[in-house]
Amino acid sequence: MFDPAPLRNLPDDGLYLPSIKRHSLEKYRAHNHNVSMFATAMKSRWPQRAYIGLYSGAGRARLEDSGEIVETTATAVFRLPDPFTHYVFVDQDEQCTSALARRVSALPGDHHPTILTGDVNALLPEIRAALPRYSRDRGLLSYCFVDPFAANLKFATIRELGRLRMDFLIVLMLGWDARVNFRAYLEDESDTRIAELIDAPDWREEWRREVAARRSKVIPFLMRKFDQAMVRIDYRSASSDDALSVRVHNKGVLIYQLVFYSKHLLGREFWDHTRSGVRPQIELPL
Repeated sequence: MFDPAPLRNLPDDGLYLPSIKRHSLEKYRAHNHNVSMFATAMKSRWPQRAYIGLYSGAGRARLEDSGEIVETTATAVFRLPDPFTHYVFVDQDEQCTSALARRVSALPGDHHPTILTGDVNALLPEIRAALPRYSRDRGLLSYCFVDPFAANLKFATIRELGRLRMDFLIVLMLGWDARVNFRAYLEDESDTRIAELIDAPDWREEWRREVAARRSKVIPFLMRKFDQAMVRIDYRSASSDDALSVRVHNKGVLIYQLVFYSKHLLGREFWDHTRSGVRPQIELPL
């Protein structure tokens, strides 16, 4: 039986291990819970099911505080009882992609993932080419996990992939990056990071109007603008109440929010089950 909790105390296999903080375990647990429901429910409905991991990491990582080696999402998806038919992983760090390739090849089963090295936002043609062709007899449904380390995701990437039948679980770095650096992004008119993330070139003008109206809260503003962008490409709206907030271990300081988007009501039901299953561990400072 698949356990949605990330595996811990794994042996050192000698391959590259990025360092992570303890709060990342909650992100992995939410991902594993959600993707497992998706994969099982869709196995008899769609003959082709693709998993896409953007900013995939190395498949394992080391916890900064304890030194434990843990499983991350890019290898957890190969433990699912109902596997995907295709896998695509992208990371800019060649150490991560090289280690991930070797770890996947050592797993039981016959896996042939496409593993790409480079900027996620620049590799859209390669990602699309790695996915199987859709046909009337061979339908394709995809699940995309987007896990950047900073608010450097370009919404154009989501828009392009969203042309396909695809659900998204997205890490929005609204606490650690966007809120902490918000004033710098606001004052530097040449900086396009926020505009590209929320698909709003004129976000500064709108923000200043909110300040004037005394409604200025950074994270709700960015969440609302991102949601509006998703709705424009035909995804169901997800309010800030639908997000899972992941906080610094033992401090309660917001790091990022996990948001889920689907074009189908069933996807929302999966996310509701995920939130109810993991919220006590994620929302409360441990």
